[in-house]
Amino acid sequence: MSVQKAGHTPSENEDAWASERSSTLEGDTLRVAVADGATESLFSGQWARLLAREYVAGMMCEPPALLEALPGLQRRWRSEVEARDLPWYAQEKLREGAFATLLGVRCEQSPRPGVGTWAALVVGDSCLFQVRDGRLVCAFPLEKAAAFGSRPFLVSTHEGHTSRVGEYVRCASGDLRPGDLLMLMTDALAQWFLAEHERGGTPWLTLPAWGSEAPHERFQPFVDGLRANKVIRNDDVTLARLTVGA
Repeated sequence: MSVQKAGHTPSENEDAWASERSSTLEGDTLRVAVADGATESLFSGQWARLLAREYVAGMMCEPPALLEALPGLQRRWRSEVEARDLPWYAQEKLREGAFATLLGVRCEQSPRPGVGTWAALVVGDSCLFQVRDGRLVCAFPLEKAAAFGSRPFLVSTHEGHTSRVGEYVRCASGDLRPGDLLMLMTDALAQWFLAEHERGGTPWLTLPAWGSEAPHERFQPFVDGLRANKVIRNDDVTLARLTVGA
């Protein structure tokens, strides 16, 4: 689920998400990704969509594969945007390239019944949260709300930046049990989530429930409410939620 900034249209949403299929791990593997395009760069939403879809296609689930895949994605992005008829000032901006975070999670069924694993790869400040038995058991890569606010390193369309991605990519892994909940969020929602948890709350219960009717339709008013209460900044907001089936 994704909501654009207030005052913008859905087509101006620079976040992206992609999933192989359903939001429930019931088979052998499941890949899902979110990416957050930087507002200050042109066509960053398009870059974010390329990154998320490529991760879900299974082409860059490990850092070496990510580094190998980036040059091809950068060429695809350039070929798509340079074909457009742009005014001179946009063409100047285009030379600066586009930037985006990337968070991908791969879930796998274990040979042992009722047990699985997850492995995450991230560049930037999009976050993964794991909830088990009513407790937050993992926050990755940021664990505190105060950790947001700096300028994170982002994946760029500039080939010259690719060599630095290896310095900033982070990986984590863990186990999965029936009933576990995994949530992938872009930074604005992730910061609110951690702040609520630090206040003793259970923000995963506040989010629109997947089991409820039309959760996508409930996400927009939920985000509007957070903005009206000034507990979240006006940014694109994306949430991908996975549950582990029995």
